[in-house]
Formats: sequence, C-alpha cells, structure tokens
Amino acid sequence: MSSAFRNFFITFAVCLLIFGFLGLKFAYPWLTDVVDFTDMGKETSETVSGETSGETSEGEGETVITPVDDYDENGDVFTAVIMNVDSQNRVLSSVFVDSNAKSKQFVYCPISPTVKAVNEVGVSVPIGDMYSIMNPEAICQSVTTLTGIETKYCLRFTRDSLRELAAMIPGAYVVLNEDISIVNPIYEDYVHIEGTEYPSDYNIIITNVDGKVLLGEEIAEQTKLDWLLYYNPNYDGSEYNALYTRICKALIRQFFEQEGALKNSESMAKLVSCCDTNLTTDAASEHLETIFSYNDFKFHEVSYPNNWEVAVAKLRELDGSYNR
Repeated sequence: MSSAFRNFFITFAVCLLIFGFLGLKFAYPWLTDVVDFTDMGKETSETVSGETSGETSEGEGETVITPVDDYDENGDVFTAVIMNVDSQNRVLSSVFVDSNAKSKQFVYCPISPTVKAVNEVGVSVPIGDMYSIMNPEAICQSVTTLTGIETKYCLRFTRDSLRELAAMIPGAYVVLNEDISIVNPIYEDYVHIEGTEYPSDYNIIITNVDGKVLLGEEIAEQTKLDWLLYYNPNYDGSEYNALYTRICKALIRQFFEQEGALKNSESMAKLVSCCDTNLTTDAASEHLETIFSYNDFKFHEVSYPNNWEVAVAKLRELDGSYNR
C-alpha cells in the first residue's frame, strides 16, 4: 500500500512540474497579448473626487461604497464612452459614463488616450491611435474590456460637431488658464504704419469674465467659441488641439448637468445627429431619465487607473451592481 501511494505521489509531482512548465511557456505569453500587464503591481495615479464625505477612507485613498438599500433589479442602465478627435480621427480625450438606476450610482471616468488596449492582431496600442480606425461598435467592445462594464454606446465629436453641442447647452462656458489674444484674420494683409493706431478689432482678446468665458457670446461678429477653436499658437501651422480638448471636456460635463434644458427627445435627436455614434434617437429617448441623473444619483469621478485589474475592480465597485 505504501509503495503504491509513493508511486502515485511521484507521478503527481511530475505532472505538476510538466503542467507548470507548459503554463509558463504557453499560457502566460497568451495572456500578455490579451491584457497589458506592463503596469500591474505598480502604484496607480487614480484620483477620486466629487464624492460625499465618508466614502473615502482617510490616508489610503481606498473607496468604500455604502450598500444601496433601495436597489432596483429592473432599473435602467446607460453606459457610454464620449470622446473628441483631431483631424486624423485620433482620440484627444475620452470619458466613460455609467449611469445605473439599479444602484443609483453615476460613474464619470476620464480615460487618457495614452491608455493601452489590445488591437485585433494582439498588439498593445494606445487607444488614442487605435480608436481612430475603429467604428463605434468596436470601440464599445474595447472599452467594455478596459472597464469590465458592458459599454453600449460611443459618441465621437469633431471640432465642427462640438459647435453644435455647444449651441444646445444654455450658458455653455469654458474656464481659461490665461487670456487668449488672436490677430483678426481680416487683417492678414494689413501693413501697419508707424505712428498710427491699430484698428480696434485687430487683436481679439478673450478672457474669463466672472471666472469663465461664455462660448455663445459674440465678439467681432463671431462667437467666442469660434475664435477659440480658430486660435493656433503654433508658428509652423501644425494642428493645435489643447483648447479644443479643454472645451470639449467642459461641454460634456455641462451636457449631463443641464437636465432642465436638455432632458427631452428633441435635444437627444440633435445630439445623435451632430456626432459619430451608434446611439439612436429612440435608444436615447428610452434612456432619457437615466442619462440625466448626474444630479440625482450618487456621483463618483475617478481617473482611469494605470493598472487594468485595479481599474475593473474600482469601476465595478462604484457601479454598485457587481458585489451584491
């Protein structure tokens, strides 16, 4: 009996060694193609804000979610990734939105274009480049993998469609870090004579008034938004997107905040028509109450962590539907 047991034990140990070798040789390389493990185990740069006192434990930055007493299993869920792109369709900024009427949680998660995802041939690529050649449905599938939460809709804005978005939002604004001075293009061929004054509209100066710039206000027969999108400090004429991206980030947030003005089918039809999206007018109308719950649900803002496993765990925890 002892001899048989010893033989069994030796055989079992040999099998463990063989399967362990095969796992290291074949399984691990396959996993590294599916998920980018580069930053796993490192500290994350995530920040959590916009939450009420008591949700974040002091000193550790660890989010603690209070259980939802009135959880509604039949509640609606709206998930989307919203982004702005440059002239080459490359992503400049994006935000993942998860409004969950089951758990009464609203998650707002900016995702940097430098975050890497795996493309169709198994190569890890920054999403800023990767998403430029993908349609909204494919982008949704990728963001689902990044977040661990099914992402149903993608909305992609350009400079032109951003103007339409701004026109929808009452009092649309942006906060500038510094004054912007723009030479009026009507004076492109202007030759200044020494000793004379420049025309009063030669320089267009845009500055914060009461802490912000109202984008719909006009100056020199154009809106301030038009002037800011026209502005380009690059002397070589290369594309300048910093202000455009700043404005887009501000407008996306303001869109969700403006429940009183935009919570209607007409506004959603305008939204769908002014961007590249797989969201339909009918679907937007069906999700209307959930989309405009920014001010009603528990709001969480968290930057996408560097570590994929941490990101999925964090976002699922904030969503409130996965730990019940």
